[in-house]
Parts: sequence; C-alpha cells; structure tokens
Amino acid sequence: MVERPEQLCGQRAGSSAPKLVAACVLAAGIALGGTGVAGAEPDSGSSSALDAEWEASWAAYEFEESQAGTALVTVNVDLPVTIDAPIDRVFPAYSNFSNSFGRHPFLKGVLDRRKYTEGGADVWEFIALEDIPAGPVSIPGRTVGQQRVYAADHWYSTDTWDMPGVITHQKVTFAEDGDATTVTEHLTFSAPAALIDYTVQNGVSSHIANQQAMQRDIENGTL
Repeated sequence: MVERPEQLCGQRAGSSAPKLVAACVLAAGIALGGTGVAGAEPDSGSSSALDAEWEASWAAYEFEESQAGTALVTVNVDLPVTIDAPIDRVFPAYSNFSNSFGRHPFLKGVLDRRKYTEGGADVWEFIALEDIPAGPVSIPGRTVGQQRVYAADHWYSTDTWDMPGVITHQKVTFAEDGDATTVTEHLTFSAPAALIDYTVQNGVSSHIANQQAMQRDIENGTL
C-alpha cells in the first residue's frame, strides 16, 4: 500500500491557507463568473456555454503555465502502487476517469466537453466538479482538464487547472511485473507560494485515497 509522505515541501503554508483558498476561489468566481471561466454555471444543456467555459479556463491555464517559472512554485511527487492484477486489466480500469467516482474524495461529477484522437492519443476535454476542503467547509470547484491516453504504450497524462492559479500535471505509467502491475503517478503541482504546501498536501492525500481504492477494487474484482 502507498503511504502518505511525511514531508512534501520544505515549508508549510499554515492555517491561513484554507481561508486564502476560500477567499480566492469565491472572489475569482464572482469576478469571472460572467465570462464563463471556472466557477461559472453553464446553462443547462448548453454546449456553447460549456465550450466557452472550457476554452476561457484553458487559456488562463496556458498563460499561467507560461509564467510558472517566476509566478508559481512547483513541487514534484511520485506515487507508486503495485496492483495484483495483469496490466491488461489494470490499465483500462485505472485510466478510466469515471472509475474515480466514489473513490476520489473530492470528485463529485464531470462535464464532458469533447473527445477526439490526436498524435496517437485518445484525448478527452472535461470539467471536473469537486468539493475542495478549506478548513471546516468545502468550496465547490470546477477544474478544467485534458486527458491524453496512449493505450498502445500503457500510459496517460492529465493536465488540470483550478482557481486561483493551481496547475497539476499527471503522467501515469504502468509496468508489468509477472502477474502484477506497478502504477506510478508522476505528479507536478504548481501554485502561488502561499498555496503550494496546501495544494500539495491536499493533492497527494486525494490521489493516495483514489489510488488505494482503485487497487482494492481491481484486486477484488469490482473493477
């Protein structure tokens, strides 16, 4: 089983981080809600509203990604787990985002924007609906993301962006070891300095919880 790392960064953000997250998310949602950026509620059944939200949020992600070297702090974390099942069972189950419902502690829903094939990858653009812990309360969040699955080579990547300026890159690799499969989540978190420890701690804990639930349910035949 994967154990939670005891120390993820050199410095902790402190108890003010959840309050700062809540304030930033709420302020961003109010300021940007009219433009369709993450935090806005698209009209029911309106694909154009969903497209506008995803595109505006992705543009914000690309801009912040270009500024990450100076404006954001970045932390890398690797989370390996060995699942007692062959790779041909593990990969399709683990790479299927819908299997994280009920297993990932923050994930509450997903809005499907579009799927297509590009450069040998099956690409999926989406907005994940999450309840993000901020102290004693949870803040509804809308995380814009893109997953690229390379099924022939048994790996996939996911890039996501959250308010306020939180970027997560995932590269998930699968290595067969006899009848078992080692899955390694290579995670890169980028966030403003005041939020980076909080971001990493919450991100790692949620990924470990999802990873352990996936391991359990693949091994017991639920997936």
